[in-house]
Amino acid sequence: MTGADLRALLLSFAYVLTVLLFFDFLRRRGVSVVLTRKAVHIAVGMWVLPTLWLFDSWAWALLPPIVFAVLNALSLRFRFFGAIEVAERSLGTVLFPLSFAGLLALFWPAGRQEVAVAGIMALTWGDSMASLIGQAYGQRGYSLWGQRKTWLGSAACFSWTMLAVTFTLRLLGSVAPLPALLYAAAAGLAAALSEALSPKGTDNLFVPFATAGVVYLLTTFL
Repeated sequence: MTGADLRALLLSFAYVLTVLLFFDFLRRRGVSVVLTRKAVHIAVGMWVLPTLWLFDSWAWALLPPIVFAVLNALSLRFRFFGAIEVAERSLGTVLFPLSFAGLLALFWPAGRQEVAVAGIMALTWGDSMASLIGQAYGQRGYSLWGQRKTWLGSAACFSWTMLAVTFTLRLLGSVAPLPALLYAAAAGLAAALSEALSPKGTDNLFVPFATAGVVYLLTTFL
């Protein structure tokens, strides 16, 4: 472990714990747990960019999300992370950091960090906005796997994923503007379909990996 890796580990743990404590404080002051949960997802998901810049070794970068996956699993039982715990227990809080770690482990050693980040951005923005906008404003919907989804939520998942993936491909992948937009549109479609078709709680697994898979195929073979 290098000194940079040690500093990055300390910063990562400090950042995520601060996010959890801050939004738990807001939840205790009456902010909706749905809002605090998704705010935590967005804040933690965006840490993927500092992760790439701070760590020397991709292997050490996996430690924080793996540790928080274990802590989130314990929180399902003991409920000590109030900002992310809804009344109905769901594996989504465990799958989120596992997907974060899995994408980094799969694509960072291969030098395809932009693919990993694209998948994480779909989870961070697309999936979160699907829930927030769909629940707040969606009226017309459909049901799959016993879950009610809204067309507005699916549209939000598509559009926010497209925006986030376009940004990612331009920032990290050096993809030209038009191809980046087209690839991001395909990624947004994959994210929206995955979010709609995933059984409850598993969208945090299927959305990022489906999105990353589409981005990988398009940027590799086109």
